[in-house]
Amino acid sequence: MNSGRTASNHLRMILGGLALLAVASVCAQAPKTAGFRTIPLVTDSCPVVQIGDRVSLDWNPNFDPIWPVTGLSGFGLTFAAVADDGVNLKQLSRQTGLILESRYTPSEITPLGNGFFHVEITVSPRSTTTRVIRPGTYRLVRAGAIAALDPSYTGGPPQMMNSPVEERYCITVLGLSSSPSSKSEE
Repeated sequence: MNSGRTASNHLRMILGGLALLAVASVCAQAPKTAGFRTIPLVTDSCPVVQIGDRVSLDWNPNFDPIWPVTGLSGFGLTFAAVADDGVNLKQLSRQTGLILESRYTPSEITPLGNGFFHVEITVSPRSTTTRVIRPGTYRLVRAGAIAALDPSYTGGPPQMMNSPVEERYCITVLGLSSSPSSKSEE
């Protein structure tokens, strides 16, 4: 009977050790997600992004009316694929578009003051729940913002009057992001 308890304790120690190894393994892998880059959108430039990176933008949607707006509860950026000639856009469709929306992919919205928001959105392997992102160059063709409203406001939704589309933003999507160790060697 004593050897049964010893075997049981031994088994518990082994399982406990394996659990610690599993936790240590997960913790050791955590920095990989922290290694993804945040790439700011820049006018007339097509920065290279990879799946897993974030694109960022400082933006004032300039809502009308502005008074009931207490923040930004969501946003979306729609990019159209650039044609093979490098200038013209392909007709926007579910197959040729890149949709980055805060409801489909991890995002952050930080108020900056004076109506501006810093928005970051992850370039996920899927731009919606069903569409896979393909590598290529994409130009921003549509943007939308959803205002967070004062609870006492009873009017219609405020309209976004300022669109970042006029800034001619563009990104080039390569594919999956590499690990932080290989990025540091670049």
